[in-house]
Amino acid sequence: MNRFEGIYSFAEATKLWNLKDSTLRKAVATGKLVENIDCKKFGRDWVVTIEAMEREYGKLDNIMKDLD
Repeated sequence: MNRFEGIYSFAEATKLWNLKDSTLRKAVATGKLVENIDCKKFGRDWVVTIEAMEREYGKLDNIMKDLD
């Protein structure tokens, strides 16, 4: 497994899960996503794990099926 497999930028994740741009930033601010566990900020950019996204917003496979 690639070290970066299953990690998405906030921009990628919001597109894949069809969320508004501010949703993940708000999730961090409210504690829904925990910094340094579910997500991490690198400079100005945030990344989030697929596990955290699927826990909070649903399985990616199911979301991709809904878009078809």
